[in-house]
Amino acid sequence: MAFSVTHSPDPSTGDYVVTAKVVLSLPETNALFLSGDTIISWPEDSLIEVTSSEGPATPGESQQSALTRTGMFVSELARLAQGLNIRYRQPAAAQRAAQLMRLQLLKAGIAEEI
Repeated sequence: MAFSVTHSPDPSTGDYVVTAKVVLSLPETNALFLSGDTIISWPEDSLIEVTSSEGPATPGESQQSALTRTGMFVSELARLAQGLNIRYRQPAAAQRAAQLMRLQLLKAGIAEEI
């Protein structure tokens, strides 16, 4: 079990992007689900959008009609091969979101990648 959470500016838009990725093996995913999967949340202040490499973070929704998510189960996050991207207007909001997500993943018993 391992995770990474980064935040960086997007020079093309001037926004700030938090990227979260969790890597779990199938047995780890099953154990996590059976033990009570944890919801990881992030702040919505200054939030622009939440996406994955597969598109909007709410499957089946268009970008225009999708509700903005402010949380996700760890097992759901682990299924996103390229991770989750959360876009913020303000750098402080992105930094705070990254710190909060890092703490929640550590509390869930997942080690941070080095």
